[in-house]
Amino acid sequence: MTVKTFSINPEKTAFVKAYLPDVISDIEYCEKRPSVVIFPGGGYEYCSDREGEPIAFQYLAAGYAAFVVTYSCNKAFPAPLIDAAYTFCKLRMRAEEFCIDPDKMAVLGCSAGGHLAGCLATMWNDISIVKTIGCTAEELRPNAAVLCYPVISGVTSPHEGSFKVLLGDTPTRSDLSRLSLENRVTPKTPPIFIWATANDETVSAHNSLVMAKACISNKIPVELHLFDDGTHGISTCDKPIAHNDSYLKPHVRQWINLSIEFLNKYMNV
Repeated sequence: MTVKTFSINPEKTAFVKAYLPDVISDIEYCEKRPSVVIFPGGGYEYCSDREGEPIAFQYLAAGYAAFVVTYSCNKAFPAPLIDAAYTFCKLRMRAEEFCIDPDKMAVLGCSAGGHLAGCLATMWNDISIVKTIGCTAEELRPNAAVLCYPVISGVTSPHEGSFKVLLGDTPTRSDLSRLSLENRVTPKTPPIFIWATANDETVSAHNSLVMAKACISNKIPVELHLFDDGTHGISTCDKPIAHNDSYLKPHVRQWINLSIEFLNKYMNV
């Protein structure tokens, strides 16, 4: 495995850490691997380390290249989305260098990072974003998305902290609706895998439900898993914080293999 880190903005406040599996002779697809671009959570105030590298390693084990993005935080919309879109475009442009397949690139996000991944999945053809990045809309479109206990709606059970960062302390209902991803799903949205826990007290599972409903209404392939128990920020569910059993949920850990199966199916891996 090779690990590389590079900046994605002139201020060097946002960067990507690339985890690249070795090219192995006699394994055909190694020269053109599928990949997953990961956006950690943190309420748009910071990027959680717990939702970066530990998740990347799970996909590496499944033969994926993984890219963990530290995006601009504590900045109003669309700054984080510009980082996400720019990253996705540049990774596609450098696909040969990274030995990845530009047609098999998924996004994954946790919590507020799930909102950001969902923004890219639903707003990839927004003309203002396309013009800012300076590429074609298709170069920004993920081939699939994985949303982990995501922030979705500014209207239905909103995570107020995330939307205050993006829109200010007193956002209008119109602005909240504009950044509510259930309103941005179209028939051109890529396949989406969603999971959450029913007793998440930080980001209500209602967010995942309204997103799944929007996908169904637009005939977008969607897979939703709602587990009965698990604290917010559970990540890989394998007790990443010492002496805190609330993060140890072997049953919920199934989301990892389930999501890989979903990506394999819809990206023809």
